[in-house]
Order: sequence, then C-alpha cells, then structure tokens
Amino acid sequence: MTWPKSLSQYLSPSTSKLNPYNIKTSFFVYGTLPTTLVKYFSGFDFFEKFQYNNIALTGRLFSAIFDAGSVILIYFISKTLFDKRAVGLLASFLYAISILPIQLSHFFTVDTLLNFFLVLSFYFLIKLISNNKLFYGILLGLSFGAALACKISALYFLPVMLLGHLILVLKDRNILRTICYLLLAAIFTFLSFRILDSHVFSGNLFPPKISPQFIQNIKELKFQGTKDSLFPPAIQWLKITPLIFPLKNIILWGLGLPLGILTTAAVLFEVFKLFINYLKAGNVKNIRIVFNNLIIKGSNSLIILFWILLLFIYQGVQFSPTMRYFLPIYPFFAIVSAKFSVYYLFPKFKSSPLLLTAYYLLLILWPLSFLAIYSKPHSRVTASEWIYKNIPQGATISCDLWDDCLPLGLDKIGTSYQYNIITMEPFAQDTQQKISNFEKQLAHLDYFILTSNRAWGSISKVPEKYPFMSQFYKDLFSGKLNFIKVAEITSYPTIPILNVQIPDNSSEEAFTVYDHPKVIIYKNKNAESKN
Repeated sequence: MTWPKSLSQYLSPSTSKLNPYNIKTSFFVYGTLPTTLVKYFSGFDFFEKFQYNNIALTGRLFSAIFDAGSVILIYFISKTLFDKRAVGLLASFLYAISILPIQLSHFFTVDTLLNFFLVLSFYFLIKLISNNKLFYGILLGLSFGAALACKISALYFLPVMLLGHLILVLKDRNILRTICYLLLAAIFTFLSFRILDSHVFSGNLFPPKISPQFIQNIKELKFQGTKDSLFPPAIQWLKITPLIFPLKNIILWGLGLPLGILTTAAVLFEVFKLFINYLKAGNVKNIRIVFNNLIIKGSNSLIILFWILLLFIYQGVQFSPTMRYFLPIYPFFAIVSAKFSVYYLFPKFKSSPLLLTAYYLLLILWPLSFLAIYSKPHSRVTASEWIYKNIPQGATISCDLWDDCLPLGLDKIGTSYQYNIITMEPFAQDTQQKISNFEKQLAHLDYFILTSNRAWGSISKVPEKYPFMSQFYKDLFSGKLNFIKVAEITSYPTIPILNVQIPDNSSEEAFTVYDHPKVIIYKNKNAESKN
C-alpha cells in the first residue's frame, strides 16, 4: 500500500493505492479503514518497535486500543440506559474479563475495530432517543459508516437503528422530525463509508456505485461457506448443530463458564420480564396498550435484547457461525449481566459478603486462567525449540498445507532450512492419486508433525467425505501406524495457584489454532535405521 499524494487520489477507487484491488489483490472482503489506519500510523517514530517492518504489532496495538475504547463506551451506555453508575462500572468490568474480546484484541484483524464503531453507533442511537437532538443523528451516521468501513457485515446493525427510530417516533410523536433524523443518519452513513473505504465503490463520489469486483468477492465468499464447497477452512462446519454449536462456544469459551452461566440467566430473565410481565400488565386484547408497554416502557431492555437475539439467531443458523462473528453482542451481554447483578443479585448478597466475594472470584477465575497462555511462549515456538534440540539437521519432516509449518525461525537457535520439508495435502479429495502420493510421502518422512488440529480436527468429523484421511488419523492416534508419538506441546488455560490446566480441545478450531494450538510430533520407527 502507498499513501495517496492528494485527497482526490485518496477518494478515487481506481487510483488509490490504499485500495487492495489496485495493488494486485483480487480478493478482499473486509473494509480498508483498519488497514488505512495502521498504514498511516506505522510510520510514526512514536511507536518505536511498532515500526513499519513490524506492522502486525502496530495492528495489534490498534486492536487493543479500540477494544479498550469499547470498555469505556459500555460504561456510558449502561449509565445512560439505567441511570446507575454501578451498572456501568460492572458492565465494563464484565466485558473486560470476557475471553473472546481479550483474545481478539491480541490479533490484527478487523473485529475489535468493527465492534468499537458498532458500540459507538449504539451509544449515539440511545442518546438520540433520550435527547432528541439532531447532533446525535449526524454522529450516528458517521459512526455507522465507519463500522461499514471495517466490515460490510455491520449492515446487520441496520434493524437496530430502525427500531431506535421507531421508539423515537413513538416517544416524540413527530413522524416528520424522525424521518428527517433517519435521512440525515443515512446521508452521513454513506459519506463516512464512502470516504473511509473507497474500495467498495467505483467511479466518483456521486452517484454512488458498488464495485463489481467487491460484489464478485462477496459471491465467492458465500460459495465458500456452503455445504457444497470443500473449501478447507469450511470443513469444520459440515456437521455442526445450528444455534447449539455457537451457544456452547459462547458460554464455555467466549465468556468462560461462570460468566457464561450468569449471562445466560440474565438474558433469559430479561426476555421473561419484558415479554411476559409487560404483556400481563397490559390488556392483551388491546394491541395499542401491549405495543406501548413493549416499545415505550421497556425500550431500554428491548433494544438491547433485540440486537442480541437478532445477531445470535441470524449468525447461529449460518453455515459458518465462527465465534468472532458474535463479538458485536458481547458488550451487550455484559450490560444485561451487569443490570441483572446490580438490581437482582446484589440485594440478596447484602446479608452475606461471602456470596459477593465468591461472585467476583468465580468471574475472574476463567480470564486469569486464559491469560496464562500469554505468560509463556507460544506452543509453536516451544515446539520449534524442541525440534531444533531433538531432530537432527537434514531430517525429513512434514508440513500440512493450510497450516503453519514448523520449525519457526528462531534467533541463535536455527532455521527451517536445515530440514527437508515435505508438504502434505490432507484436505485434497481422497482420490486414488491423492492416497498414493500421501503414502509415498509418509514413507520418506522421518518425523510427521501436526502443528494444530486444523486438519485432523475437521476431517475426522466427516469420514464420509474423507474416508482415507479419517482412518489415517484414527490409526495414527491409536498407534497402529509406523509412527510413534515423541512430543505433545500444549498451552492450555491454567487455573492460577492450583496450576490445573483446562483442556479446550472441544472448542471451535479458531479459538485455539492461532494463539495456543496443540502440536503433536511423531517419529517414523524406521527413522534411525534410515539415517
């Protein structure tokens, strides 16, 4: 990427070198606001070691900064909605200790930036509803446009904006003014989106036209996420149960079990209170009264629950409900859980300080355990050190296509060039040619290395599509092949003080594969005789 020489070049989709399509990148389905920000700030001396040559580190820093911004916004949203400082402080705390936000803020991806601008949009939306000022409508549009410039999936938030304006018109009883607010938000959304992410568009600023290449990229992405596609990263989704799979991962791993249980109880309680108690309070035969009870009196809880359920249900029934797609509702999990705790749990704890102490101890147990993975070297680094120490130079080792090869290059220890590396293709279809090539490669290996569960974790779930590979992994793990396990390197979350590990192999692949994968190394029983 090259920084534009003028504003006109920056705004031009056909000439801007911040546009991936102009620098020989034909497939890009994210927004360019995150890459543009990191590109700009990576050249500043202020960042010292976060220099351009370590641009991933600059990106991670920005990811952490924006997610910290979400923590702050959660406080102001909670305080605005429920007019109680304790709810805001607790909500910020609960989000800050949620596992998925902690993990994603370590990565240079678009998720935390997208989340920040969606949370900011929600803040401006509730300020518009409560204060009824034009200024907040403009800020809402600018923020929502920035969210779209991070990732086009921000469009899922559009129904929440429409619901917010519906609540506004019912409270204000001025349809014309609300329509003006909505049109103003739409105009500034477009301007913000168009200026911050020109690669989605083609031609001049007006009239707006969507880039045909971007549309084609979205179509390609949709095809990759279908059961008819054998796109390797999508294999893992072929046998999951819609809604149940993402719910399990949110409760057990994304939030952590204590907070996951609290959040589940809080959401169910709010749904019950809103849709049962309010219906009972009104005359169910009078739709106007019921509608008034739901929309007006319960608007604060309704708009949060609407967003939580909308995103969870929509993403939960999709082919690929990966954990990070649900990040935008984690701030609102925290708000609902904080409200439930402050208004309903804490009053019961007044007579027993031990219960309040236990409440906080249980909540911080899982995040402290998860942070243990960042207090020691990455498992692939540890595995690389093991390889240099135990596998002689010149040995032939394997590497799976679609996964990271080992060993990593480590200063003053070694480089991968001192080994002969054979690239295996486990995700190729189990044709006779593939089987023959795979078996020949195995015969030449001194060491067979699995650097994560990316291949065996996915393929083993669909034996009907990969009969050979599924049986191969089954035989490998049971010791029936000519390979013996010589090392297993893990970096599990670990309960502090007790030093008890929490195996998270059952979690979604993406939860472990990037920052704490299990590495397994097998030695060919004939390796010594071959050497």
